[in-house]
Order: sequence, then structure tokens, then C-alpha cells
Amino acid sequence: MSEVSEHTPDEKLLRMAAQIADFFRSQPDQPPEEGVAGHINDFWGYRMRQDFLALLDRGATDDPVLLAAGPLMAILGTKIEA
Repeated sequence: MSEVSEHTPDEKLLRMAAQIADFFRSQPDQPPEEGVAGHINDFWGYRMRQDFLALLDRGATDDPVLLAAGPLMAILGTKIEA
């Protein structure tokens, strides 16, 4: 039997993005926002990226790494211009 989540899809996206940001903050080989954007570009689908960027536009987080990653993310193969 599966558990019913009490988190909204938006909360799940933000939580996943925050976990990715936490990981890349600990990596010394690149700026964390580049790691976050690269991971999201490589592993998240179009709809997830689109929804996440909409959350950033609405001010759903104040995490500086996530905010800096937004302009580096790609939708349909092109980077978003800040």
C-alpha cells in the first residue's frame, strides 16, 4: 500500500531542488548554481523545469543558489535569459 503525500507538487519540486542545491554546495569543483542547473537540465523533464522556473518567478524560495540556477536552466534546449 502506498503512502499519500501531504505535500503539494510545488513543495515537492522545491524540496528536491533544495536537496540538489545542498549537494552541490559541498562540491568544490564548480559553482553550485551551475551544478544545480546542469543536474536539473539533465534529469528533470520539460514540465518539471517549467514548473520550477514558475516557482522561482513567483518568489517561492529565497535560496541564493536556486535563484542563481534559474537563468542557467534550459527549456527546449535553450538557456533562459535573465
